[in-house]
Amino acid sequence: MSISIHHLVRTETEQLLTGMLNVLDHAEGLVKDGKAGEADLMASKLAPDMFPLSLQVWRAADHGRAAARLAGRETPPFTDMGELGIADARARIEETMTLVKSVTEDELEGAEDRTVEIVARGEPTRFRGEDYLLRFAIPQIAFHVTTAYAIVRNAGAELGKRHYLCDAFDYTLS
Repeated sequence: MSISIHHLVRTETEQLLTGMLNVLDHAEGLVKDGKAGEADLMASKLAPDMFPLSLQVWRAADHGRAAARLAGRETPPFTDMGELGIADARARIEETMTLVKSVTEDELEGAEDRTVEIVARGEPTRFRGEDYLLRFAIPQIAFHVTTAYAIVRNAGAELGKRHYLCDAFDYTLS
């Protein structure tokens, strides 16, 4: 059985970015309930040397554009990753999801063997398409969504694994 790159990038990216939207919904709930200030929450980190919640969103959105990169579309990196409010963070994720959904199966035909070049650690870095998706992009999105989840959970949100897994249980076999 083979699984297409289109299927992999769409399902994985959409599920993970939907998880990020769930995290942001819970962040907004903390703010509305007066349990956290929005600016303070978006600036929160798990450790001093880690990115704050705002940058976790930026990074998830950037890596979430993997489908467009695999399709050969021009996707300049985000260079001005400033602080975001919750509404702007949600918009960034929704824009990324719209981009992902716009990539067609035809555009991704043969993408597993295309070369994808990104800037990583300040250096141009080249991957074979399949390796870029499976060894870099998806793990990066998952890392930043999980870290955002942990920041918001640590701030007091009643956030559970079901918010991360989203609709995974809709696909169980009976």
